[in-house]
Amino acid sequence: MSNDISPEEKLFNIIKADKSKPRPAAVEVVPAFAFPSWLERFDFKQADKIFLAVLAVLVVLIGVVVFRSPEISIKQIAAMPLDNVPVLNTSPVPAYQPVDVYLAQVKKRDLFHPVLAADGSLVPLGKLTNKDFVLSGIFLGQYPQALIKVVSQDKVYFLKEGDNIEGYKVKSIQKDKVILQQGDEQIELL
Repeated sequence: MSNDISPEEKLFNIIKADKSKPRPAAVEVVPAFAFPSWLERFDFKQADKIFLAVLAVLVVLIGVVVFRSPEISIKQIAAMPLDNVPVLNTSPVPAYQPVDVYLAQVKKRDLFHPVLAADGSLVPLGKLTNKDFVLSGIFLGQYPQALIKVVSQDKVYFLKEGDNIEGYKVKSIQKDKVILQQGDEQIELL
């Protein structure tokens, strides 16, 4: 007859049988960590309300400081007395020279590629000569390149047209010579 019972009925019988058995007494679970007594009495909901109130006051104060800061206009600055303003530099401002002096210097050298010596100081225009450069070789191809030695540095540079060497720009590389240019001055290396 036990074979004629459906699984649902078996489950129902097990549940019924468990209700009839006496239950064991509840086991008291003791936590491993006990909170301090004052923390158990602490009202976190009240603390949240206090925190939100303090946060709201801070937001309002920041808003007041940011949006109510006084704006100073140029007219107000000009009207301020200058008796208590410290003077940082008491040396006189050097007099400006006529425009022709500056234009003459612009014509002398290429402003974007100044001539610098090995120590970083400016080299006066015309100081370098053909004896300062030695053409070591020329490579002709789709992009011509030249090997130029700077005698004062004892270094060889591999350059293409448009590159700079000691303040001179490589103007052109031909099969038998290289032309360097600085301003109006040109040097041909053979």
